[in-house]
Amino acid sequence: MTARRPSSTSSENAGLPDDLIELGWILGAHGIQGWVKIRPFSSDSSALAQSKHWWLRSPPSRLPNASDASQDTVPFEVVWAKPHGDTWLACLKGLHDRDQAQALKGQTIMVPRSAFAPLPDDEYYWVDLIGCDITTDAHGALEHLGVVTDIQDNPAHPILWVQQQDLQPDGTRLARLDDKGKPIYCLIPFVAAHIGEVDLSAKTIQSHWPRDF
Repeated sequence: MTARRPSSTSSENAGLPDDLIELGWILGAHGIQGWVKIRPFSSDSSALAQSKHWWLRSPPSRLPNASDASQDTVPFEVVWAKPHGDTWLACLKGLHDRDQAQALKGQTIMVPRSAFAPLPDDEYYWVDLIGCDITTDAHGALEHLGVVTDIQDNPAHPILWVQQQDLQPDGTRLARLDDKGKPIYCLIPFVAAHIGEVDLSAKTIQSHWPRDF
């Protein structure tokens, strides 16, 4: 499941869980009973139903010189949440009418990573794959290829977006750039034919993907 980490947490919200993951955003009210309609960031959004508490963050202020401190993050107790086509519907405690639900339009939904249910050994939450180092054995010896920066949702299989890097003798990594100075990416299908061992504890993924493909 793809998800995004919040960019920052203001000092006013120092008591927030430090592992909050963004899972979607509120489209607006649904019906007249205070329900909200949600656009998840991924088609695999089961984590929305795995936590009894969500944290909602207001959109950044459009005022000049506004800072992240202008973003309020408020916890809500989840009464229920369920899929509804390609969206989700949810009932949050304290919302009793359409106006209350509509007032949350545009807010981002966040859930602690620790609230996600355990997965079988051969399954992974997408958020755990982002930031992993990718290696490749396509040319024989294992070599560093890059880092996973995003995951594309695809009907057939997820696709890793890997920003290519060159490993320097001192261990530092430099982004590979094209002739226009833009980062070079490769898109690797997350299937057994192209992916080998995944070690989340070491944040590494072995692949068989050619660097120049």
